[in-house]
Amino acid sequence: MIGNRPPKLLRAFIPLAIGLSVVGGLLYQTVQENGGWSAVQGSVTLPGWPVALLSLCGLVLIRDLGYVLRLKWLSNGSLTWRNAIETTVVWEFASAITPGIVGGGAVAIWGLHRQGMNAGRSTALVFSTALLDELFYVLAVPPLFFFLGDAVAPPDFDSAIGWGFFWVGWGLILLLAGIIGFGLFLAPYSTQKLILRCAQIKWLSRWRDSLSEFAGDLRQSSLEMTSLPLGHWAGAFLATMASWTARFLSLVAVMAMVVAPFSALEPVTIVARQLVMWVYLLISPTPGSSGVAEWLLGAFFEPWFALSGSLIAPAMTMLLWRLATHFIYLLLGVLVIPGWLRRTRRSE
Repeated sequence: MIGNRPPKLLRAFIPLAIGLSVVGGLLYQTVQENGGWSAVQGSVTLPGWPVALLSLCGLVLIRDLGYVLRLKWLSNGSLTWRNAIETTVVWEFASAITPGIVGGGAVAIWGLHRQGMNAGRSTALVFSTALLDELFYVLAVPPLFFFLGDAVAPPDFDSAIGWGFFWVGWGLILLLAGIIGFGLFLAPYSTQKLILRCAQIKWLSRWRDSLSEFAGDLRQSSLEMTSLPLGHWAGAFLATMASWTARFLSLVAVMAMVVAPFSALEPVTIVARQLVMWVYLLISPTPGSSGVAEWLLGAFFEPWFALSGSLIAPAMTMLLWRLATHFIYLLLGVLVIPGWLRRTRRSE
């Protein structure tokens, strides 16, 4: 699918440099505008920060455990725990070094194939997880918007352009979920025929045999996915909900460390605003949405930053949030992937 070239680990430093530059620039500007470092006397962390830090660590573990569990369930146990954990690391690392709209799905397909799964089955598995992600998003947005109303976005959010763009993005995510669901689960034979027809195109003829084999594997894998026990699908969807909820609540835990106590925060509203942000992060051209994510964080959560007595709370929030949701996967990838590449090469 992607060839045998491993992800370029050096690219991990690009989003790291962008994110740290944005946070560092904001921190330096804030301090200079308020009289320099000697004038900044506010506490960097709040008194209850140890509890918030433990909460943040627990949420990171829940997020990753959810991803691992759904791979186990949707693979019907064919992936070992080690395979599922390493696939998650490879997937998240790839997502961290590619633009949001690209994501790490293609690398995940390659990683599963490298671990011995045929191309059709690995594609069906990754597309199934993508379907669950899209379903969580499209189902979570309407009820939160219904109950919270205008609170789900900043007061100056442009009603014509901002909301129009958001709903177009939400509709495209819904359309993508429909295409994946139809192609993989409702019409696997039609999907196979479409791929076989594409294989007849002249400039694709050199891969005709491979495409034919892939089409057959994908159809068979799609049929296997539809025959999975209902409990596996229910477990995978609950794991998806837990993972994404933990991801969004991570920002609440970070704010409880450096902005305001838990009691002064509005967790549901903070989660809802991240759902709005997510559409814009998906189209970011930078690796892992670096730079864009930090800028949007300041725009969407300024009311909570205003609660803090510390001038550097916004910059610290951005740094800790990106460490917990982004930079950690760059580090894990650099540590895990080289050994994984050597071991899977031997297994091949």
